[in-house]
Amino acid sequence: MTGKKPNIMADLFIKNIPNLLTLLNMLTGLTVLYLNVGEVRQDYKVLSYTLILIAVMLDAVDGMAARLLGAESEFGKQLDSFADLVSFGIAPIVVLLEVLPIHSRPGILLVLLFYPIAGAFRLARYNLTDDSSYFTGLPITAAGFIQASFGLFINSRFRFFPGWAVGQTVLLTALLSAMMIGNFKVGRIIFHPIQSKSSQNARP
Repeated sequence: MTGKKPNIMADLFIKNIPNLLTLLNMLTGLTVLYLNVGEVRQDYKVLSYTLILIAVMLDAVDGMAARLLGAESEFGKQLDSFADLVSFGIAPIVVLLEVLPIHSRPGILLVLLFYPIAGAFRLARYNLTDDSSYFTGLPITAAGFIQASFGLFINSRFRFFPGWAVGQTVLLTALLSAMMIGNFKVGRIIFHPIQSKSSQNARP
């Protein structure tokens, strides 16, 4: 009996590696929230956008790890959605709330608030879809990647957020929101290092 316990614990750890990567993704997004909520005394834009890009990589790796280890599960699918909402739905908007002039232009706030709502709708719809060979609407991970990349581009070119970039950022946010709730289909490229018959559930 005692000889089997280490094997059981090892198997349990291996099967949960994808979930640990997912939680690390969520922790990265929560770190962005921590850096930008409250009285911000330093400029954390570059660090925040970099963390979001790291979360994008973690989101890709956890899905590959789940397929590689035959550890795909409904629990992992749901956990992945919660992590994605934090890192790619809420974190980019929290950064923008510190950057954009929402006090003088309150209409901007409505656009920003609609973005995480659209992301949550997109994730919920995906979780109810049986066919995982395609996406319906823009994946929230892609939206977060675009937001972070655009933010890093603006920050690398200008010391201060230029006025023209405000309009461009709001327009981009509105466009990404619309694309996430759109009905167009996007084909998926799924990396299968080892063919597994254990599960057919895919992570969004």
